[in-house]
Amino acid sequence: MNFEQKLKKELERSLKGFLSLEDLEINIVPSSISNKADSPDLIAQARYGDLRFQMIIEIVAQSSLPVLKNKISRLKELTSEADHAVPVLAAPYLSHQRQNICRDEGICFIDLSGNVFIKFKRLYVERTGFPNKFPEERKGRGPFSDKASLILRSILKDGGHLWGVRELAQRVHLDPGFVSRMARELEKRNYITRINSKIKLRDPEGILDDWVRNYNFNKNKKFSYFLMATSSIDVLEKLRSLKIPASVDYALSVQAGGNLVAPYAAYQEVHMYVSNEKALEYFEKRLNLRSAEQGANLILMLPYYKHSVLYDSRIIEELRVVSDIQLYLDLYGYPIRGLEQAEHLLDKKLKRLFAKANSK
Repeated sequence: MNFEQKLKKELERSLKGFLSLEDLEINIVPSSISNKADSPDLIAQARYGDLRFQMIIEIVAQSSLPVLKNKISRLKELTSEADHAVPVLAAPYLSHQRQNICRDEGICFIDLSGNVFIKFKRLYVERTGFPNKFPEERKGRGPFSDKASLILRSILKDGGHLWGVRELAQRVHLDPGFVSRMARELEKRNYITRINSKIKLRDPEGILDDWVRNYNFNKNKKFSYFLMATSSIDVLEKLRSLKIPASVDYALSVQAGGNLVAPYAAYQEVHMYVSNEKALEYFEKRLNLRSAEQGANLILMLPYYKHSVLYDSRIIEELRVVSDIQLYLDLYGYPIRGLEQAEHLLDKKLKRLFAKANSK
């Protein structure tokens, strides 16, 4: 029995208990009747006083946002012409943000962690704020791990392209067998679809939303320095003056990188990835850097994403900057106006990229 089937069994057994209404009568429609190709995952006939209605339930067994959106669309189709049908999304856990997505779409929800929102005429049940009782187990390499993320980085950049597995493997320099396994996982999460056995991107913003929740900027190893400079702009000028050789792998990120790509807000610290300790020593010696616990204006970082952090980096105003995808990941979790600048980058750059992909 897979996880979704277990969730269905638990809902069948405990649906009334989740709603906690003493006078509520619930009868589950037998699987033999409801288990058709065009039927919802679960149907519950309900009665509360003189109110009679059906709960049309779709189950989301994993945390992928594109899967959730797909289920919401299906619920809308199933209940669009039914006056007494209540669309309900069921999951192990729904975050506050995803609860709000359901509400905005006119969808009720129940999660097995205790969060409930059911609304039908004068019936109103809402209990939220319960923590996740079902944290996801990490099994093997997920699509947001270092090497595997090269696949997402490539298809997000060229989202309109139909990718063959071997073609994609060659592009990102990974084993075709590994790419094939990851493609199956991406398809399971509704991140991609297949057209004539080839891979096509779907819902790029949903992918980013899931990715930032799996990414931790603080896993980078940081070294804080004070450089004799009058401002963050002066720090960048001193970096340009080095004429950094091609043998030194580096790239700016966070606010320094973001302002070179899509200027937004003033900043005090320059963050820069360096690929290894040899590159770290290069900047320490050439800039005569001094370690600084306080008052640092240059942060050098040995990346947690060792294989992919510099993928698709580019030269902007004589300095190398990480890709827009990496910038978004780093900014999103950065505490000093990072989220604001991430949203600015999304609006100014990434949405345009995704729009081009969707138009092809």
